[in-house]
Amino acid sequence: MTGLSDLCRTDSKLLVHLLVLFFGAGAWVAVNGIWVELPIIVDRLPESWNLPSYLTVITQAGNIGPIVVTLMQIFCKKKLDEKKWIYSILLIGTLSCFLLCFVWDKTVEFGSQSHSVPLFILWFFISFVDCTSSVTFLPFMKIFPTIFLTTYFIGEGLSGFLPSIFALIQGASNTKCVNTSLTNHTTNITTYQLLSIRQDPLYSVEVFFGLVWMIMMICSSSFLLLNLSSISKRLHLTTTTTTNGKTDEGPEAYESVELVGDNHDGCCGGEPPPTGSTSREGLVTSANVLTRYHYIYFLVIIFITNALSNGVLPSLSSYSALPYGETSYHLALSLGNMANPTACIIALVAPMSSAVGIGIFFITSLGFGSYLLILAVQSPCPVFVNEDFGGAVMILVQVLWVGLASYVKVSTAQVFRSRGHKHCLLWYGAVVQLGSMCGAFTLFPIVQNGYFTMGSSCTNNCAS
Repeated sequence: MTGLSDLCRTDSKLLVHLLVLFFGAGAWVAVNGIWVELPIIVDRLPESWNLPSYLTVITQAGNIGPIVVTLMQIFCKKKLDEKKWIYSILLIGTLSCFLLCFVWDKTVEFGSQSHSVPLFILWFFISFVDCTSSVTFLPFMKIFPTIFLTTYFIGEGLSGFLPSIFALIQGASNTKCVNTSLTNHTTNITTYQLLSIRQDPLYSVEVFFGLVWMIMMICSSSFLLLNLSSISKRLHLTTTTTTNGKTDEGPEAYESVELVGDNHDGCCGGEPPPTGSTSREGLVTSANVLTRYHYIYFLVIIFITNALSNGVLPSLSSYSALPYGETSYHLALSLGNMANPTACIIALVAPMSSAVGIGIFFITSLGFGSYLLILAVQSPCPVFVNEDFGGAVMILVQVLWVGLASYVKVSTAQVFRSRGHKHCLLWYGAVVQLGSMCGAFTLFPIVQNGYFTMGSSCTNNCAS
């Protein structure tokens, strides 16, 4: 009977691990899913090559969710019910993905121009959901033992991998140029023109968004079971009441996730902790504690990296990649999207804690990012556009840029967590959002004013 009981317990833990995995996979799957589908939808919507810049700006508006949650954590934490927030955002996200299957290509007329208003509205809600998941999903995981946090992070990585795999299987919608002739029998004059014929991918955009919706459904169901099922409840960490009336969720709860602390003394650049302190800050020796100059150095790196990775380069992705063809654009986004979680895993396994080392990776990533920016400026005839290897070079640079930028961001966050004061992570998050907003809002008017030039598959000929 003991062996059977142990086996049941093991199977229960495996099931909970699976539920946590699926729960984490829903964190950013919707945003990643739409983003990797851009190569197929960008030429079918009126915004055309400007579509990524619209979506990048709307994404910044979605950050209203984490801002509200963070303010509630600081000023009215007792009224913050994380479970209700998660139920709400999962409902909004699942419904938005479902509606997306039917209205992604619908447009609304504004004067003489058409705009993809239904897509923009749903993208806002999806961005709101995925951004808010960053500050609600992880705190929820504190009710489980520490070991399940690793499973959650693996699942969060799958939110980038799964849409990319779906996109790679789907393939790109290549455009074939056919030379056609038209004869005017009245004047007996024949004119020739290139006609673009679209070759559809393996399955439609609607099917792809349907797959994303299924993942959101699985994520929502997993959260429901993690919260309410008896198997999961047996693994919930118990909450006890201490003599001073405060709740204590047990030591394992605090090992699971570190949130913004209650001590407001240690802001960035503040005094180092006392040597004899028994708190987490006390474990940081005075030799390793970050100085004010360290904070400025790292925060400048984070600002520039996020301005480029979350604002500038996503807005210009069509201009830097699409001149090489729809397949190259498709592979650049899909493989680049997979490079992000891969780099995060590498950073967790082989972290970089040296300021000089992080600076070297940062400078190297800037080199790759600058190359992509140059390609966008040169659009529709960037360097190597007529060479067979041009597209391959662009794809490689895109993957290396995303990977190195992600590695720099995660490594810097780990340095702040291990060697800085608790509230420096709050500063880190604020600078991430500030950099992202500056990059997105700076590029949007430039793109809309026609500084970057669109191309055409059949009418634009670049000189060899």
